[in-house]
Amino acid sequence: MVRPLSIIAFSIVFLVGCSSKKVAEKPRINIAVMGFDARSGVQPGEAETVAEAFAAQLQQTGRFTVVDRKQMRAIMQERGFQSMQSGEGEVSKVGHILAVRKMVTGSIGKLGDNYIFNVKVTDVETASIEISISKTYDDDLEDVMETFVPSLVQEILDTMDGKRKK
Repeated sequence: MVRPLSIIAFSIVFLVGCSSKKVAEKPRINIAVMGFDARSGVQPGEAETVAEAFAAQLQQTGRFTVVDRKQMRAIMQERGFQSMQSGEGEVSKVGHILAVRKMVTGSIGKLGDNYIFNVKVTDVETASIEISISKTYDDDLEDVMETFVPSLVQEILDTMDGKRKK
């Protein structure tokens, strides 16, 4: 009789311990990644591919619920937006339509042999840019997905967690 009770007690303690870990986790943030603007030396399809990879990388962190880009495109077209790129003034408006807390916008351009990436995270409620990162990439654009995009996403996480200045 002692054994079944100890097993039950252990099971209850274990389950309570597991459920308390879930409470400690940070809630997922609803976020949308707009199409990245293609600047000088970058084709629109290349910028779109990087934006897709960026969205996937955000999702893989487990910290965000990323709006599906196909659904986002359909919603935006339904609401009369012409493209997945939005001007600074429209970011908050689009974010409200998509029911997200954060919006990611960006651009990719080429200057000499280097690619310049600019990424901004905007708080939809306040319409303020919370994070702005500008980085230079000096390799082939085909290789950007391997380490560069994950490092950009990590910088955003570090900034949100207070490990890096905005």
